[in-house]
Parts: sequence; C-alpha cells; structure tokens
Amino acid sequence: MDRFIRTASVYLLIVLIIMPLSLINFPILAQTINQTTEEIYFQGVHLLEVEKNYEEALQIFRSILEENPNYTEAHFQIGNIYRLMEQPEKAKIYYQNALNLRPNYLSAYYYLGIVELDLEEYENALETFKETIRLEPEFAEAHYGLGLTFLKLEQFFLAIDSFQQALKLKPNDFQSLYGLGIIYKQIGEEQKAIQVLNQALGIKPDYGEAYYELGMLYQGLEQNQDAVNALERAAHYLPKQADRIFFQIGMIYKKIGSFDKAIEALERAVKNNEEFVDAYYYLGWFYNWNRQFDKAIEAYEKVISLNPDYPDVYYNIGWAYGEMGEYLKAVETFQRAIEKTPDDVDSYYALGWVYGKLEDYEEAKKAFQETIRLEPDYIYAHYGLGVTFLALGERSMALEEYKILKGLDQDIADLLFEQIYP
Repeated sequence: MDRFIRTASVYLLIVLIIMPLSLINFPILAQTINQTTEEIYFQGVHLLEVEKNYEEALQIFRSILEENPNYTEAHFQIGNIYRLMEQPEKAKIYYQNALNLRPNYLSAYYYLGIVELDLEEYENALETFKETIRLEPEFAEAHYGLGLTFLKLEQFFLAIDSFQQALKLKPNDFQSLYGLGIIYKQIGEEQKAIQVLNQALGIKPDYGEAYYELGMLYQGLEQNQDAVNALERAAHYLPKQADRIFFQIGMIYKKIGSFDKAIEALERAVKNNEEFVDAYYYLGWFYNWNRQFDKAIEAYEKVISLNPDYPDVYYNIGWAYGEMGEYLKAVETFQRAIEKTPDDVDSYYALGWVYGKLEDYEEAKKAFQETIRLEPDYIYAHYGLGVTFLALGERSMALEEYKILKGLDQDIADLLFEQIYP
C-alpha cells in the first residue's frame, strides 16, 4: 500500500534584517524648514519607527510632500514605509525620488538596493550596492547587500569576498555569517557551512533561519538527531514556518523508521496549519503502517476535503478500509482512484483483491485482467488472477498463470502451484 513520498519542497529565503532607520545616515533637516514642518516630520518618524503605524506615518509624509514636493527625507521615509509594507515597487519609486533630489543620499542607495533584491532585479541591485560602497567604502551593510546580490546571481566566490569584507568592518554581522553558510552549503563545503552558521548563532541565539539551514545540512550528512534538534529550534523561532519545519522533521523520522515520532511531528505540523494537505496525507500514511486505520481514514478524508484530486489518497484510503474489513467501502474508494487515474495499475490490482474478499470472482477476474493489460509483468496480478480462476473452477486457466509466473518470479509461482495442486 506504500506510495513513494512526494516531499514538499521546503525552501526558506535569506531574510534581510534591516537595521533601525535611525542608525543609518539619519536625515538631517535643512535649517530653512519651519518648526511646524519639522514637528510633523518627526511625528511621522515616531509613528514609523516606534509605533509601527505605517498608514498614519504615510499620511503625514504625504502631507509634507503636498506642501513641499522636493522634501527629500519625506520621499525617503515613504520608501521605507512601502518597503516595510512589502510593496517594493512603490518603495523603489520613492527611493529614486530621494536620489533624484539628493544624488549622494547613502541610505536611499542602500535601501534601493534592498528593494531591487526583493524585486529580483539583481543586475540593478548590483550597480546600486556598488554605488553605495563608492560613496562610503566602510558601509558594512552595503557589502552585505552586495554579497546577497552575488549569491542570487550564483557568483559564489564574489559573494564570499563581499560577506568577508562586511565581517571585517562589522565582526558581529550574523547576517554575513549566515550568507557565508548558505554559500558554503551551495558549493559543497558542508563543514565550513556548519562552522559559520554556528558562529552566527553564537552572536544571535534566536536566529531561526540559521537553525533551519543547520538542520538541512545535518540531514544531508545523515546526522539525523542533530538535524531534528536544529529544526525544532528553527520551528520555535520561526513560528510562521513551523508547519513546514515539523513536516521536514516528520520526513526525517520516516527515513529512520521512527513512525511514532513522525506522527508526532506531523500532528504538530497540522496544528500550526489546519490546511496543510501534505502533512495530512503522510499522517494517513503513517497511521496505516501503525494499523491505526480509523485515524488513517480521518486524515485521508481531510486531504480529500482540501484537495479532491490529491494523488494516491483514494488508493491509500481504500487499503485502510480493506484492512478494516469494510470491503464495500474499499471497492468504492478504489473505483474513485481509478476514476481519477484510469491507468493506475495498483488501484486495479487492489480492486481485484477486495472483490476476492467479497467472493465476487467475476469482478475480481476483470480487475486483475485489466491490471495485466496495463502492466503485463505485474507479478501479484498474475497470482491473484490464478487464485481467482481456481475459485471459478477454471484450473487450466490457473495453470496458465503459473506458467507465466515461472518466468517472472519462481517463489510466487510455487505458491500458486501449491494451490492448484494442494
């Protein structure tokens, strides 16, 4: 009843942890601005940086631009708001506005590069970060951004140089250490990757992304318990991604045969995401193996409610019903499996098996014959057909199946022969 696993690719992007705006080239207001505008501006900054009230901050900075369209810092802050609201297209417009008004605006260049990365405009980002470094060669974050860009462009050795330069300027830059870890993993230097990721965690112990990458590295090295430990920490610090991480843990436990622990991990996955269809499917799979058929059926029915066309789910639920002796329900679900995938030989074979249990030998014969039509060397279908012929009193036809089985699998052929001539 086992169908091979289709793991969901769990892939995590490099997260940009941006420093507080007030720490990077904080804009200095021109002396010509009157006190009222200055007060309004700082009110907007407070709403943005302290209260995280982006909508009200946006209204304030827009009101400033209505009075003074060339107010550079207002353009910059609106860019920041849109970036934080994950609207990089709009953020890019306002950063460019700020640069048009002040061509050497360091922070605007830096954050323009960041949103160009978000927009996957890697060549543009490359030039933007280069210009940032030209203006300020010791701007560590710009070297980090350049490293990210080279990483996205798969120019790994240039990325390593950029991250290392960032670390020279800022030794505790956990983001650059993380970036190095990603690159070392990509180029197959797993031990270096593990080393720098652990360095990043020494600086930032709650760095969930680093724990996740460590877990995946350990999994690749078949250090399964280390992988589980790291992934569990990742799930703790990345609650929005915990469902996928627990799913990955479940797959590790499956690989090493710890089905009870796999079930526990997948139950945590669906607790974090009640619509996680893959997790429900494999919960059903593990419950089947543990002979917890009621739970298996419940999990599979959840899969069907979320995705009626999910591959193999009707086939697997049919076996669960069959094992429980609910053969009519098994027939119904195997027939549904065939409706979804008309050339599914396993479902035809299973249908033949369950008709045999119901002693409906004519239907069993048809199902086994269809299995063989689709896959002529299907060993167990020939065996099942031979047994069905015996049940129908057609010994000579059963002997024909024995002859075929001799050329496919002598042990199975012998089992059939012993039934033909007990």
